[in-house]
Amino acid sequence: MSEMSETYYIIRGRDSGVFFASGIKQTGTEVTMGWSRMIHYWEGAAALSQVAVDGIESGRVCVQVWGRIVLDACEIIPCTDKAKDNLLEQPEWRK
Repeated sequence: MSEMSETYYIIRGRDSGVFFASGIKQTGTEVTMGWSRMIHYWEGAAALSQVAVDGIESGRVCVQVWGRIVLDACEIIPCTDKAKDNLLEQPEWRK
């Protein structure tokens, strides 16, 4: 996974949180994301593996960010097309 990829992923950081991202490049625990949205909270999935397979029913999916770097990645799961479409359609959570 050292080269840039167009696949969508769920990325869990030990302290930084959970992200839905594409265009990632991984070096150890550092992950550079070309495009990402933080998933602050979700309903309708028991674990991140289900989020990556099915998506979510509702939740708090933050605004799009370009060029995010996470230094503490501990899990990277490729998304199915179903999950990708679902997560792309989630409204932006804003305050």
